[in-house]
Amino acid sequence: MKGRSLSFRRTGLPAARVQVVAAAVAAAALALVAVAPVAAAEDAAPAQPAPAAQEAGPALPTSADAAKQAWLDAARRSETFNEQVLAADAAVTAAQAEAATKATAVQSAAAATAAADQQVSAADAVVARYQAEVSAFANASYRGARLDELSALLTAGSPEDYLDKASSLAVIAADQRETLDQALVARQAATTARAQAQAAQDEAQRAQDAADAATAAAAAARADLDTQQAALHAEITSYQLAYAQLSSSDVNAAAAAAEAAATAANASSDSATRQSQQAAQRSRAGIVGDDLADATAPADTGADFSVWAAQHAPSTQAGIAVTAALSRQGLPYVWGAVGPDTFDCSGLMLWAWQQAGVTIPRNSAAQADGLRQIPLEQLQPGDLVTFYSPVSHVGMYVGDGKVLHASMPGVPIKVVPLAAAGPNPTGHAVNR
Repeated sequence: MKGRSLSFRRTGLPAARVQVVAAAVAAAALALVAVAPVAAAEDAAPAQPAPAAQEAGPALPTSADAAKQAWLDAARRSETFNEQVLAADAAVTAAQAEAATKATAVQSAAAATAAADQQVSAADAVVARYQAEVSAFANASYRGARLDELSALLTAGSPEDYLDKASSLAVIAADQRETLDQALVARQAATTARAQAQAAQDEAQRAQDAADAATAAAAAARADLDTQQAALHAEITSYQLAYAQLSSSDVNAAAAAAEAAATAANASSDSATRQSQQAAQRSRAGIVGDDLADATAPADTGADFSVWAAQHAPSTQAGIAVTAALSRQGLPYVWGAVGPDTFDCSGLMLWAWQQAGVTIPRNSAAQADGLRQIPLEQLQPGDLVTFYSPVSHVGMYVGDGKVLHASMPGVPIKVVPLAAAGPNPTGHAVNR
């Protein structure tokens, strides 16, 4: 930004431009209830988050300069709030997926329990049948044991024949007993399997209950963020009105001063008079200062630079991602947007790499965690650079020591020197 700090010139702003810039300042008010504080600069101490809703809102700026500073400070925090909303959305989605998985496990466990019930019932029937047969044989043997042995003796043709018949009676009894024992073992195994299946079902149910509770908690946290956003609408409106009024007052004062200067210099040359009048006209027309223009105008990185960046990318996919990202210069920053015409910082990275067929995580913190960290001196076009600690902003390295990023509400997507994009820069390689 040519080394100049961002500042407002107290010049005239037409109604349309007042509304545009006021909207940017208003959006910045979201930081006043951000879920977590974020440092506005590298060495600044974290600010304490304001309550989500207060009967009396925060003190409004009393000058355009104060409104400008509120925009710069709060817009930085507002992006952090956006990242928290994205993280909350991801948490809800993950919790819902986990709950669905646990519900499927419960259904499978219930089916296994039902199958085990059937096995136990079948084993009970087998045991009952063989118990009846063994009991009947035992009773018959007890009542007619002597007769059976005598019958075998009387009908035997030889001692060997007698022994064979007596042995057969013993074998029959033993076989029935063995069959019954096997049936009892099978029933015990089925009963054990039934108990295990029931235990698995109970555990699966507890897991599902826990997953359902986690889903509810995640949804409640997300709803709380929604509530905070809703509570901010009144404050946003107040900031919009205050900024419009302050800007209008400053515009009128600047115009009056310019006209007074023109009158005082009336005796001077015609050139000096014309310059004063032109200054007054620019004031009424809302022409902003060079510093603000530097903050909102895209850098001079047109088609030639895009071609150069793509050629220096480490892969064809990286070249596609860089070209796609650079094609979005000048488009607006919008919370939660992932393109193709509006973006937040991480949404721009996601969209650009999607054009190359590569999927990366959604929010900046997840991108930092999910992508391989590399030294800044190893950055190549297409790699990502995250900023702040904890991470709450991200841009794409496009070569020549520059990054493309969607920085904050009211400032369009543009290329800036890496050092100007934020503190604590950290490089991350994508798809290499």
